[in-house]
Amino acid sequence: MSLKGLVQRDIKKVDSLASLFDAARLMRRHRIGSVFIEDNEKLSGIVTETDFVRKAIANNLPFDTTACFVMNSPLIEIDIEKTIDDANHLMYFNGVRHLVVTERGQTVGLISVRDLVRHFFENPEGPLARMRDVFEPLTVLTHRNLFTMPDTTPVTEAAKAMDTQKIGSIIITSDGEPAGIITEADLVRKVVAYNTPPATLPVGVIMNAPIIEIPLTASLHEANQMMATQRVRHLVVTDGGKMIGILSIRDLIGMISIRDLPRFFSEQPQI
Repeated sequence: MSLKGLVQRDIKKVDSLASLFDAARLMRRHRIGSVFIEDNEKLSGIVTETDFVRKAIANNLPFDTTACFVMNSPLIEIDIEKTIDDANHLMYFNGVRHLVVTERGQTVGLISVRDLVRHFFENPEGPLARMRDVFEPLTVLTHRNLFTMPDTTPVTEAAKAMDTQKIGSIIITSDGEPAGIITEADLVRKVVAYNTPPATLPVGVIMNAPIIEIPLTASLHEANQMMATQRVRHLVVTDGGKMIGILSIRDLIGMISIRDLPRFFSEQPQI
């Protein structure tokens, strides 16, 4: 199946002179994880939540800095005639959640990791159908490095930790006990989009509570449904009632990519 049925044609973009604040407000308004930068009516780059956190907040950049200062360029593109599996592998190998879709060399839209996950779970003959033999898949996918910090920690320090640890979420504790979770989206939508100084804002103010948990014995379908209904990209995995790790939406397509690699490489043209 080609990408034609999954392409999002309504591209959200800002001018190359727009500030980080402007871009974050647009992302908050539309509940999206990235925004494109347009220069002379051409897309020149993309700014994601990860860029906001690791390049801007962690480095104390003023929010009136132009968004193009932290953008990723050139854009990672995929032709609309390529398959959904091709898009999945391209995202996985490049560590991104968005691809620009082109047709005859012209940009026609984008595709996100959520689009791929939705398709994989709704397709009865897709790659997930070939993974029914996987026993307790969350055991394989769960990241066991639970990173925590007190609720009094400034947001800037949380952003620095996300940068150095290469993580997208942090468990927030109160009096030593888990009390909530913050993600890259929270830092963009609740801090940058409101032009709030991150150096003086405690993470406890912006954390999400209660923590959304899923047992280690749950299926991939249960994990996907929980993420979709709760509108989150991270779940805390528990075993016997104890928090043991984090599962992200990117992990779901990661398993599909890894198991599908032999087929993917066998279909590539030989050079």
